[in-house]
Amino acid sequence: MQATAHSPYCIALQPICDRALHHVADKLLYRSCCDADVASIDDPFLATVRSYSAAIYEVGIENLVGERTLLFTAPPEWIEQTGFFELPAKQLFAELTADFFASPTALDAIRRLRSIGYSIAVSQGVFEHHPEIPIDLVDLIKIDCRRPNCLQLAERYAGRGPRLMATFVEDRASLDRVRAGGFDWFMGFVFLPPRRVKESGRKRQSNRAVELRLLAELSAPDLPFEQLEALLAQHPHFCVLLFAQVNSAAFARGQRRIESLHEAVVRLGLERIKTMASLLLLSRNDPVETVQVRMLLTRAAMAARIARRVRSIDPQSAFTLGLFSRLDAFEGLPMPQLLQGMPFSFPMQRALLQREGEMGKLLDVLDAHESGEVSHLSASVVAKLNEDFVHAVAWTKRWLVGEPPQSSVQRP
Repeated sequence: MQATAHSPYCIALQPICDRALHHVADKLLYRSCCDADVASIDDPFLATVRSYSAAIYEVGIENLVGERTLLFTAPPEWIEQTGFFELPAKQLFAELTADFFASPTALDAIRRLRSIGYSIAVSQGVFEHHPEIPIDLVDLIKIDCRRPNCLQLAERYAGRGPRLMATFVEDRASLDRVRAGGFDWFMGFVFLPPRRVKESGRKRQSNRAVELRLLAELSAPDLPFEQLEALLAQHPHFCVLLFAQVNSAAFARGQRRIESLHEAVVRLGLERIKTMASLLLLSRNDPVETVQVRMLLTRAAMAARIARRVRSIDPQSAFTLGLFSRLDAFEGLPMPQLLQGMPFSFPMQRALLQREGEMGKLLDVLDAHESGEVSHLSASVVAKLNEDFVHAVAWTKRWLVGEPPQSSVQRP
């Protein structure tokens, strides 16, 4: 399905990491059809306006990506109307497609963009079709790491000025290969939360920076529970231990099952949580999984926002539901095994195991937006999901490790 003025569309952010595997940039994606690995659109100008309106003008680039860089695909129409380029140029890479260079004024347009502070990104294939392009006008060259000669291409452009970014980095083996091959930045599904279980043994997850901040925050006598929840949610393995503890015989009260982080924090108390967090300081910190945690947390925050419009689902439970719905692959365990020892309510278990019930429908909506399979949803529903997504991204950015927030905590 191609996009029209009234067709649903969805947006996403794909993380980009540097050689130290720090999350330094994001690619703004536009999805307009089912199973969309790439956008299939008949009006690139409209697509860019739509995604920018939702992602930047409504939320603000500082709330969306903080100090990171944002890559976006710039259609020729946008570049010709320079009034659109009023955003903070130092944080933006304008990615130009091959058809842009068919214009006789393309090079002049690039020089104009660079003169006002924008950086320019192109794929390596652009140079194959337009070898006349001066390489010193380009700041970032994207190379598909699936190409058999990707390392040779990286060697060809190394040291000539532009930063090199490997794209379609799907797994750890590919990441190791391109890191050793001279690339500077990396983008691909290796940095997204996995959807399928690939390992049989449980893996202990760690984010030392989160744990250190967590211990510091726990020492404050007036720590708001909402702030503690945001910190705990950044450590998925810790959440597994937390729910196992709170639903154990030592802490269970009556037959009601605890299925939200808020209730778990209240039931366990700060001292026990502090003890458990201290033990986790011995865990190993994995930078790839740190990026994945950001995406998991965004999914959970988006679930909570959607639940605000569904009276039958509590937003606190929805937050936990969103987090656990990807935790099986993140932990390397089948979902039935992951849920052992965590007696969630029957509706929550049905949702996590079979995608059944109202909670299951919520997860289906999350999955549809995440994959771009939104053609079965109305344009108004998808517009709301886009709004939920960008606000969830902003909420996640606010509560990830970094500068302490200046205002009171609000729910996602």
